Amino acid sequence: MDFFSHSEVPSLCLRDLERTRAFEAAIRRVVRPGDVVLDAGAGSGILSLFAASAGARKVYAVEVDAALCERLRENAARNGFGHVIEVLCDDVRLVRVPVTARPGDGGGGGRVDVVIAEMIETWLLDELQVPALNALREHGVTGTGTRFIPGRYDAMLEIGSVDFSAYGFEIPFPVHAWADLESDRGWQAVRFQSASPRLEVFKARFDTQIDESFDVVLEFTPTSSVDANAIRLSGLVHLDDACTLGPTVAFNGDKLLPIPSLRLVAGQRCGIRVAARRGGEGGLGRIIVERSDP
Repeated sequence: MDFFSHSEVPSLCLRDLERTRAFEAAIRRVVRPGDVVLDAGAGSGILSLFAASAGARKVYAVEVDAALCERLRENAARNGFGHVIEVLCDDVRLVRVPVTARPGDGGGGGRVDVVIAEMIETWLLDELQVPALNALREHGVTGTGTRFIPGRYDAMLEIGSVDFSAYGFEIPFPVHAWADLESDRGWQAVRFQSASPRLEVFKARFDTQIDESFDVVLEFTPTSSVDANAIRLSGLVHLDDACTLGPTVAFNGDKLLPIPSLRLVAGQRCGIRVAARRGGEGGLGRIIVERSDP
């Protein structure tokens, strides 16, 4: 059962100026006149509209929510792109794009020239970016000639300490540290004290098959002595070769995750094992972090 509003997240993304303007610029650089484009998880439809106005001859706006699909069709027609934007009301992992979508194989197979897929949460854990893109590849919707927006994702980690006390209780609970919440406007402050360099956990390219699980050991030298009880997850999204996005107010925000306490000693090299599944149920809550000294 789904308890949350289906329109809230698309609305927030639409209002996020930094995120939306960056995607608009990348779409105008990557989409070529006559391209066939697939917008995975189209939401408000703004990225489909950008692609249509950039000259795409066909945009498949794939959205699983029926009410959003109805709104997408209305707004495509309202803006003069009803003949270009075709709404496919389906799960992007199951969707079948018409074989006639793209004449020939374009030198690289696949039925679409460009995929716009912004089903991204931090570390690609809690949304469907990875399984969705893998499914599109398996179904022949994308091929070696398909271009992707975004094209790459870099995942980083820091280890340190957080005071998880709240309202007189100890509540170690994942903190979604969106930039606009770090103020005094009614939000409880949560401060992360880093005790490590920023460590690279993985790099993902969206034009290749991506393993839905990862298991890595990170070695580092602590910068301070502390009983570490948290990690900070962050990421960089490469929309194309010209634009990289970190966290914005509605996109790819940092996360603070409680972990079992680990004693770190400044200058004494150590290691941690980090493992998780991308795009799986409970992704953020199923990260494994444990000591793994060299």
